[in-house]
Amino acid sequence: MMPFATTIAHALGYSVIFAVYVLSTLALFPRLWLRHYPANERDRQPPLSPNERLAMAGHAALFIGGILLALPLLSAWYVYGTGTGPEAVFRHVATLGIVVSLVDWLIVDWLILRYLQPGWLIPEGTHPASWRCTRDLVKDALGFPIGSALALAWAYAVSHWILG
Repeated sequence: MMPFATTIAHALGYSVIFAVYVLSTLALFPRLWLRHYPANERDRQPPLSPNERLAMAGHAALFIGGILLALPLLSAWYVYGTGTGPEAVFRHVATLGIVVSLVDWLIVDWLILRYLQPGWLIPEGTHPASWRCTRDLVKDALGFPIGSALALAWAYAVSHWILG
């Protein structure tokens, strides 16, 4: 049986990597996250340039392929190498995904972007108050069950098809 402490350590490490990637790319390249802006701010922005669209494709590949899929897979591979079965691998990967969904919702979206709103993070040309729009708070909250459901699906795929 996989020690729970290992799963928690991997989940915390994964959450830190996730949050650092999201916050640093939002600070350095805010238009990569344009579709996640509050609706009123998104509508005021000029369309993405061809270079920005290319950068967005690279960002999506890195974020989805590298962070959301590959990091949990590498963690699962480690867990699988300890001799645990598919059920333990499933629980491990599911926990990673659920914890990172919680971190995204409660820490990144609500605490940092909606409440603290550091000046270096709120994109230039947007109004900080628009980042507290109720509709966007609900959208953030809905992201948690969606992210958790996707994490459960990925956990099943990893534990039963890829490593199982």
